[in-house]
Amino acid sequence: MFQLWNTTSRADILSRREMLRVGGLSLAGLSLPNLLDRNRAIAAPTARPASFGKAKNCIILYLSGGPAQLDTFDPKPDAPAEIRGEFGTIATSLSGVRFSEIVPQSAKLMKHIALVRTMAHDHNDHGRGSYWMFTGTPYAGSVSDVNSMSRADMPHMGSCVAKLSPGKGPMLPFVIVPHRMDVAGGRRAGQFAGALGPKFDPLLTGGNPNDDDFKLEHLPLAPSEAAEVVKRRANLLQQLDQQAGQMNQLAMTQSIRENQAKALDVLSSDAVRKAVDLSGLDAKTRERFGRNLFGQSVLLGRRLLDAGARLVQCNWQRAQGKNGFAWDTHWNNFTAHKDDLVPPFDQAFHALVTDLEERGQLAETLVVVAAEFGRSPKITRSNSGREHWPECYCVLFAGGGIRGGQVYGQSDKIAAYPATTPTTPADFIATIYHCLGIDPHTETHDHQERPFALSKGNPIGPLVGA
Repeated sequence: MFQLWNTTSRADILSRREMLRVGGLSLAGLSLPNLLDRNRAIAAPTARPASFGKAKNCIILYLSGGPAQLDTFDPKPDAPAEIRGEFGTIATSLSGVRFSEIVPQSAKLMKHIALVRTMAHDHNDHGRGSYWMFTGTPYAGSVSDVNSMSRADMPHMGSCVAKLSPGKGPMLPFVIVPHRMDVAGGRRAGQFAGALGPKFDPLLTGGNPNDDDFKLEHLPLAPSEAAEVVKRRANLLQQLDQQAGQMNQLAMTQSIRENQAKALDVLSSDAVRKAVDLSGLDAKTRERFGRNLFGQSVLLGRRLLDAGARLVQCNWQRAQGKNGFAWDTHWNNFTAHKDDLVPPFDQAFHALVTDLEERGQLAETLVVVAAEFGRSPKITRSNSGREHWPECYCVLFAGGGIRGGQVYGQSDKIAAYPATTPTTPADFIATIYHCLGIDPHTETHDHQERPFALSKGNPIGPLVGA
């Protein structure tokens, strides 16, 4: 007999209408039950170095648009004025390492951070650069092609994690907060499961986590009355039976009922409901991460990890703040970094790392700060801007098996090119897989059973102790 719940332990089962309202937690256009067929995970790899698999989960702070390395984590105070820019430098918690003066909170964390200053690739546009960072593979198509998602795309690393090592839940293993980074009329490739198929697509929380009453109202956040529970159960069984019949007619998988049951487990989980209810938090907790879109996205991301997500990506939306600046600072680079961009990032990053440390979770949580590229060393004099620059930029790792308190790689005198140890997006991806306990050279198969390797790169040795 097919059973959707344990009647002795669930007093708050969803109605089908409530379940369908999960549209606010939208997938990449596909059904939640289809996404939830994740129980056929491949066994974990054999033993590796001590750092292998130290991370229980991973949270990526993705600064879409590209921060200026010279104005954040790789300042060059001795460079000419047209290179070094307007900001001075400050000491960090690691002797001899200096940051820009506008990231004081991040500077305090350097003892935890492994800073890579030599990320490099050759995709000079946002879409293809992000695709490479998310998948570890260069994009084969054109700049315009990348704005059209396809099931021929390589999968986001989060989708591969969802397939190979999804964890125990109850939250879905791969979540993006709050939205994808798309362009008008297009859905940018690399942000979903691609060739792995729809069941490994990410969950998108949607909405604005900075709203005072943010709670994703499509989830039931209060217990139901007993009489209502009976009614809901009866209606749900009837309607799921009808839905299953319709889907069978459409040649859907035989596991549809199992997946629907799992969907209900996720949506009716106390842990999930609490995770997405920011409205119930005290003001001090919310203010610690920053009362802005990015800060509250990071707070929500951390809570989703607590609910069982394995990889959460918190995207900087391309226009937020009082002046609506994005990290894509082709003009007013210094005003944007100082006033709109760096302060909310700096606060949220510091709050996340210190919160994880205080709760004893930093050692098992991999924190990553990344972007698709950096900004040009030479300032555009006419409008004080910096242009796209994939040839050399910074990413940060902390926690989750990473050896903090180190800088990997040195850029040249103007932060234009790696002077030592260039690091590829494939190496970046391989490092994340390694920390999550997945051999980055694992071969898996797409939805048409074609083999592919997760990464052609290697974990960054000094960061993982290899």
